[in-house]
Amino acid sequence: MAGLVLRAETGSPPPPSPPPPFVAFDVLQLTALVLLMAMMLPALLSQSVTRMKTWFNLIVACIIYCISFILLLGRQSGPEPPFSLCVFQAGLIYAAPATVSAAGFAFVIELYLRLSSTLAVLEVSRRQVTILLFISPLAHLIVFWVAIFTALSQPFGPEGSPIVERSEGGLYCHINSNVPTTVTGVTVVLFIALMIAMELYTVVYLFRRRSGFKGVRLPTGTFPLPLFIRTVSYTLAGGLGIILVDILMNSKASSSNSGFVVLDLMAIIPLSVALVFGSQMDILGVYMFWKKKGPGQIGKV
Repeated sequence: MAGLVLRAETGSPPPPSPPPPFVAFDVLQLTALVLLMAMMLPALLSQSVTRMKTWFNLIVACIIYCISFILLLGRQSGPEPPFSLCVFQAGLIYAAPATVSAAGFAFVIELYLRLSSTLAVLEVSRRQVTILLFISPLAHLIVFWVAIFTALSQPFGPEGSPIVERSEGGLYCHINSNVPTTVTGVTVVLFIALMIAMELYTVVYLFRRRSGFKGVRLPTGTFPLPLFIRTVSYTLAGGLGIILVDILMNSKASSSNSGFVVLDLMAIIPLSVALVFGSQMDILGVYMFWKKKGPGQIGKV
């Protein structure tokens, strides 16, 4: 009888192994990507939804962010990915947080321009808005090429490890050097600080001009004050998330099981943008096709 029990125990199948760490990471990034695309399509195709140029700039920056971190999809386990792909993705993931923070700063600047011009009954300068659109691509190019040159200038990192390699858990490729991390960190902190300073300045400006609200008659949806409140919420969630990403990308704690869970929080940046700006009623109304829309229901921010 004991022998039968022993054979039954030894013949039992082993417990299922947990999924690789990159599965949850990919699912969160893909979810954010789908939500961002879903919120941008109505603004592109629907006449009932209009958005500022820097709004599109911020959404595109977040889409690039998601694509950068899932570029290794299908090559996150098994043999090491090709060196060229690994270097390219490494450059993208260091540039992505800086790009999103720069796009957020440009977005806050245009919001202030529109708020102040509305109170002054003036039009926003198209030239100023066009200049703002160059900030995030410039930040992306600088950080990207710094990372690429760092990866190609030396074959080995500290302690003889490859200068570019796939991270523990197979989440993404990174560079074993403090140079791109430092450049990304300085760029992110700079733009986040400027963003917060601009938001505080806007709050002070609105408080001082609060008497002007009574004398200005505004069509529905043209005064983006609710959007400014959403932007402050994004700064608190997404801004802190951007800084967290920069800290974690090369943290030694990221190689542990708990570190993998924390690295999943990298998706908080695009997810915060999708949830904060995608939950506006004019965007949701496009997908609520079963509801009739009244005349003149146009959201403009």
